Amino acid sequence: MEELVRYAFSVSNGATETAVLFILVFLDTFLGTLWRKRNSVARTSGGGLGGLTRSVPLALMPVTIWTFTILMSVVPQHLGGRYVTFDPMIFDVISFGITLTIGAYMVKSISANMQLAGIPIPSFLVKWVEDEYHVKLQKIEDEPTAKSGEAVTEQATENSEVK
Repeated sequence: MEELVRYAFSVSNGATETAVLFILVFLDTFLGTLWRKRNSVARTSGGGLGGLTRSVPLALMPVTIWTFTILMSVVPQHLGGRYVTFDPMIFDVISFGITLTIGAYMVKSISANMQLAGIPIPSFLVKWVEDEYHVKLQKIEDEPTAKSGEAVTEQATENSEVK
């Protein structure tokens, strides 16, 4: 396990960590759309884009820290009569920790979306995902049901007749 963490830390930087988080964001969005479709829940912009607007800024945090690290490395050491000591390692550790934390929540959301879509998840994840699963299950009750193609056509015909 220690070798795996050392390897992950040695090849990671803000850009690669952000790329991994973006893959998780898009997988989460895809699976969220899938369970909505399979449970006849309306796929609205609030459901899909709402999740993206919360997840994308989180996914951008590692690259933001990485950019700050790069900027700090080119700043002159002598600023305002004081010498600035800059240790980029602390920013790498912070970025890696943020990636692990956000990644864990993304994996939790992905697992809950898989469970709601009817895709089996490993048994050891079921208890860990339980609270996320119930929150998403509540969304099924709060969201309007999706209308079939015929129902949408009938309603459009009724609306045009009323006008």
